[in-house]
Amino acid sequence: MKFPAVKNIDHASRFYRNLSLLIAMMVVLIYLGLYLRSNQLLIDAVKQQAASYFDLIVRVRRWNSDHGGVYVEKKKGVESNRYLREIGIEPDVVAQDGRVFTLRNPALMTKEIANIFSDLNGVQFHITSEQSLNSENVPDAFEQRALKRFASGEKEVWEIEEGASGKRFRYIAPLLVVQSCLKCHFKSGYKLGDIRGGISVSIPFTPIQHEMAVNRTAIITLSLLTLVILLGFTYRMFTQLMTQIKITQHALKEASITDELTGLRNRRHLMQRFLEEFERARRLGTPLGFLMLDLDHFKEVNDSCGHPFGDLVLKSVARSIADTVREYDIAGRYGGEEFAVIVPETSGQDVTALAERIREMIAALFISDADVCTRVTVSVGVAVLDANDTPETLIKRADTALYRAKHEGRNKTVLLTTSPS
Repeated sequence: MKFPAVKNIDHASRFYRNLSLLIAMMVVLIYLGLYLRSNQLLIDAVKQQAASYFDLIVRVRRWNSDHGGVYVEKKKGVESNRYLREIGIEPDVVAQDGRVFTLRNPALMTKEIANIFSDLNGVQFHITSEQSLNSENVPDAFEQRALKRFASGEKEVWEIEEGASGKRFRYIAPLLVVQSCLKCHFKSGYKLGDIRGGISVSIPFTPIQHEMAVNRTAIITLSLLTLVILLGFTYRMFTQLMTQIKITQHALKEASITDELTGLRNRRHLMQRFLEEFERARRLGTPLGFLMLDLDHFKEVNDSCGHPFGDLVLKSVARSIADTVREYDIAGRYGGEEFAVIVPETSGQDVTALAERIREMIAALFISDADVCTRVTVSVGVAVLDANDTPETLIKRADTALYRAKHEGRNKTVLLTTSPS
């Protein structure tokens, strides 16, 4: 069984890259949504502030209008409203004590309140109309656009506008004609409920821009921190998973090529490796040895001591073989009580010497459990590759050498160098 580990790792790496990209996209989208939402909340707050200013001015104007205007004492710096005279209203009255009071109608009071707010926090108000009685109330470009939209039924208009002193939040809502308005605007042909203009509110937007910049920095920092934490945690989990997969994959591979009882390579893997080494030896012209080992009188051990003890004997012999062969030799269980060893790049003399060391190591073993103690021996057949060999003939010659060792008294190593006739 083959395990395409490299291919699996490539797939896993691609999966991790895709997962990281998905996490990054999700984090970016979440924090982008938070950033846009926070900006919208700031703009909504400014809009609500502007609407509150508008409502305040309208209510104050309504109070002024309902009382027919407000008279203030004409002191230094207080000027009469000349536009009232132009429509036939005398703004000044003289009290019995000689003091002069002048009328402040809603429009003029709006302007004076706007001056107070402008000096206090930079907020500006502007009453405007397409039929202005006062040239100072002529609409600017933003207000003209808004007045046209009011005619289409819109209830409020706002924009963020670049001005000489920086960006400003512009807001305007319509002014409706009420009964008290007709006193000054009767010549304009207005009727009750008509839109006769609007009051625009202008709020400095620089502080809001600063808040947005702070939010942007905070959200970018948080998003990067979140990405680092999530990707770091994901990478750690991924590497742990990959490590566990590699361990499991290695364990599965080992299990697929290992004899369960003895721990040596199983016959299928042993023969696969034999064919590979055979082809390599043919291609490179290097020697190749093959050993076949068979336990002597193993049936008697099973019959007299039982199969569990027989398994212990097989495991002990396999351990002795594994301890004796070299690192690049391949030892495996050929079947039953038979074992085989592939010996690459080794001359016939050295292959035979290795076979003898294995035989002697096994003969020296004392194998015991709680009830039984015994010794066992093995017979070994040795074959070395020659020019005319095929994989089958090489194995056949080793098997014939093993049979000869058995026939000549067991516990013996026999090298067969030529194919049997």
